[in-house]
Amino acid sequence: MADLIVVYWRDIPAQVIVKKGRQNAKRELPLRFTEAIDMCAMRTGAGGTDDYLADWRKSDPV
Repeated sequence: MADLIVVYWRDIPAQVIVKKGRQNAKRELPLRFTEAIDMCAMRTGAGGTDDYLADWRKSDPV
């Protein structure tokens, strides 16, 4: 069975990863999600690289 993992910046999804054995497939979500992440990062002052990178996380495999 394949595992589904979602990559988030804070609570905004950005990417979906599907893994099955040694194979995996990655897909970015539509541009509106990237734009929302950028807008939120600028509004919260996470414009610095360390602050921005610290908020990325992966969900547990489903």
